[in-house]
Amino acid sequence: PLLSDTKSYLYIVPDRLLARAWSMWDPHVGMGTVTHQNIGFLWPMGPYYWLMQHAGAPDWFAQRLWFGSIVFAAGMGVRYLAQTLRWHGAGTSVAMCAYALSPYLLTISVRISAILLPFAALPWMLALTMRAVRSGSWRHPAVFALVVATVGTSNATSILLAGLGPALWVGWAVALRLHPLRQISAAVARIAALTVATNAWWVVGLSVQATNGIDVLQYTESVATTAA
Repeated sequence: PLLSDTKSYLYIVPDRLLARAWSMWDPHVGMGTVTHQNIGFLWPMGPYYWLMQHAGAPDWFAQRLWFGSIVFAAGMGVRYLAQTLRWHGAGTSVAMCAYALSPYLLTISVRISAILLPFAALPWMLALTMRAVRSGSWRHPAVFALVVATVGTSNATSILLAGLGPALWVGWAVALRLHPLRQISAAVARIAALTVATNAWWVVGLSVQATNGIDVLQYTESVATTAA
């Protein structure tokens, strides 16, 4: 069966959804309104379902491939993190399965899988931060910024919570003097600069929504409602 995941328009009319998502003003709802998180569908979820529809793939197949890809990315992220930490052996495979198949997925996957993207990206972000500090290059910060631009567009809160992982590691690295402070600061500055530049398009969109749109946090998406 086809599950009601995230937004039904992704499966019904992805062309129309993408055509309207770039604008923060939607004249097609009521007498016009500021959209809510639609800009996030410009990447990656919208193009994915657009491509699958035009490739002739059934919606049920596209949906399961999407979810399976998130689970796979989460597991491979743990593997990449283990390699970064120079861990070897069967423990890596156990960690991959334990994280990728976490019961957390059962609460969200069938209704709003987009929020799982930051979950899948967390180990990647953590490993890329470590490698950025070690290497002192721009390559790992650039990949970090692209990862955030891919997984953070649908829900700002989720990506901010995922960002606590790298932030806590940086604090730990400074406290234990794992690397020179100047080296850590330079890597953090590169990551911050590239991430802000790469993600400004959707951050600005959500800012416009927050200041001019419906106050969903007070009405339709209060803490009590979302927790329930």
